[in-house]
Amino acid sequence: MLAGVVCGGLLQSRTDKGIDLSTKATEVQGGALIDEGKSNGVKLTSTKLTAEDYAANGVSAQTESAYTLTANVYPEDALCKVDWTVSFTNAASAWSSGKTVTDYVTVRTATDGALTAVVENKAAFGEQIQVKVASRENPDVYATCHVEYLQRTEGYSFALHGNFHYQVSTLGNRTASIRLDFISSPEAVTSITVNKSTVYTRANTDYATYYRLEPTREFEQAIKNAGLSVSALKVYSGGHGGEAKEFFGSEWGRALYGSSAADKNKLINAISGFSGNAYQVSVMDMEGMTGLALFYVTFDASTILGQKEILRVEVDETELEF
Repeated sequence: MLAGVVCGGLLQSRTDKGIDLSTKATEVQGGALIDEGKSNGVKLTSTKLTAEDYAANGVSAQTESAYTLTANVYPEDALCKVDWTVSFTNAASAWSSGKTVTDYVTVRTATDGALTAVVENKAAFGEQIQVKVASRENPDVYATCHVEYLQRTEGYSFALHGNFHYQVSTLGNRTASIRLDFISSPEAVTSITVNKSTVYTRANTDYATYYRLEPTREFEQAIKNAGLSVSALKVYSGGHGGEAKEFFGSEWGRALYGSSAADKNKLINAISGFSGNAYQVSVMDMEGMTGLALFYVTFDASTILGQKEILRVEVDETELEF
């Protein structure tokens, strides 16, 4: 799967002996990232390869991402072969020690000494990597670029923890059940988590701070069919953590059936007869902004089925005679 590569715009690096390095821009979404380095007599340009370009450039379909690097030598009419090398910037670091750099990033050319090379990102890495191109005739003429691995956002999780537990994730189950109870007032604290990769050289800044928990259209229709007010269905919203809130307990139920025993029984029957997703959870970066993940709540009616109200009492005889 393709990763975002390089920083935005056309970048001019700091100069070294009057020679610069430039990189073209693509959107960064996690994965390998090519940054400017040092240069002396050679200019490097990079271009991201799309998945459609892989076969033509001899890139494996399993590669995370790939780019071409082109060395531009001066003067432009000079006859020059170059050598490409790749190495960890700090091969003695805790992460890179004992590891082989080409298990993570490789650089190769179609022909010996070619000015264009293909750089492939094979796997996530936790130490900066350097690609260097140098003139074969004069190694003091060179350019380098740094390859970083931008932390990936792998998914999102949402949970309610307290008197009951509800937990969903884009990396696992997106739907979970909550057992309703109209006698107690179960409380829980919300948890919103951005699940990020653990191997990287540069952390990303993705965040999720807000949720909205609201009834689905299908459940609203079931409530309407039962003769109850859809507008009385509670909507929950807020941020990560904070104080515990009551979820789907006596307060939630009374908002729908009030003091009516008959309406309480209607609600219980409607819930026990409904098998779809009752509520949905939207996780957002912040209130009213971008929706990042959608989860669902199903209802377990096993407890409330034992909480129906008696509406009347009858006996089959009106009098007894001894």
